Amino acid sequence: MSLRTPGWRLIAGLTLLVVVPLSTLARVGWQPLTHLDRRADSSAHGYVVDHHWLLSTARALTHLGDPTVVTALAVLGGIALFLVHRRRAAAYLLVTRLVAVVVAFALKESVRRARPVLPHPVAHASGFSFPSGHAVGSAALYASLAVVIGPRAPLSARVALGVVPPLVVATTRVLLGVHFPSDVVAGLFLGWAVALLVAAPMKP
Repeated sequence: MSLRTPGWRLIAGLTLLVVVPLSTLARVGWQPLTHLDRRADSSAHGYVVDHHWLLSTARALTHLGDPTVVTALAVLGGIALFLVHRRRAAAYLLVTRLVAVVVAFALKESVRRARPVLPHPVAHASGFSFPSGHAVGSAALYASLAVVIGPRAPLSARVALGVVPPLVVATTRVLLGVHFPSDVVAGLFLGWAVALLVAAPMKP
């Protein structure tokens, strides 16, 4: 299925049906969600503290979603596409990155959720917790790369590129105790939605 078809736009729209309810529940501090998030974070924290190799791995892999890394990859990808005369695809990568940053910031300021508080933190992060900026940025970037690759690669490879790295990044954010599970779930779906929805009008 082409990423330009109504089917993919439908998928992008459906992802927003995940983000909007989660955003609302996080904003009002719905107790069942809060309890589930805190319980999951506590379990993940206890496990990673007892397994140093997992902590080291999480600290290394989380950089795949760092804002500076994601932005640099988007810019480098845009330059490479421009040099091979794929200007529309180059613009798409940069616009997707910009939209992801703006949307994530706006939602953070709207929900204003505090980050997890753990007894023995293994990592620190600033700003609000919902949604995870790392999850949004990585999902938008790697999905947009999958879009611009297009039929040059098998569909399975494109899906893997768009899904696996963001999932890894999202997992590391919970393991490091800087985000709740609902933060990263919303971030992933938001990033994927941004990539697919921006692709529709730009046709990279």
